[in-house]
Amino acid sequence: MLRGKRIYLRLMEEKDIPYKVKWINDPVVRKTLNFSYPISEVATKQWLSKVALDSSRKDFIVCLKENDNPIGYGGFLNIDPKNSKAETYLGIGEISYWGQGYGREAMQILLNYAFTELGLNKVYSYSWSENKGMINLNKSLGFKIEGKLEQDVFSHGEYRDRVVMGLLKKDYFAKQDGGHVIDP
Repeated sequence: MLRGKRIYLRLMEEKDIPYKVKWINDPVVRKTLNFSYPISEVATKQWLSKVALDSSRKDFIVCLKENDNPIGYGGFLNIDPKNSKAETYLGIGEISYWGQGYGREAMQILLNYAFTELGLNKVYSYSWSENKGMINLNKSLGFKIEGKLEQDVFSHGEYRDRVVMGLLKKDYFAKQDGGHVIDP
């Protein structure tokens, strides 16, 4: 379990499937994602059984400390030990928690884990170019825009641009308090 001030992240379990399905199928949340939808609990259970054994990824559920309620998800894809990098992803599925700093806290927990526990040198992410919230969140944590992929993915009935952002371990720690990680 990865702990922050107001939230913690734990590996996704079968009991979390209804939450993930609800969030992905929510039309407001879905606008920020690149998922085929709708998704079902049956298919999500099969997906989880498969990815839980995949060492190239970690899938977490974001929970509130005060009541253990799940509010989102995040993790790493394409964990590449040889090149010491991974792709990160994050979504706060409960819309009522948007804009309150939970995404920032969750991403900071993920970054601390990536750089200290996984020993990665680089974390990168892809965001829709319209998803200013995620782009600004990443920038505030030290990510730099490394490029724009025009009409990169066909999603939601249109070709969409994605922004590639990256963060190096040295830059992340330099941005922290005097080079030391601030406990989220």
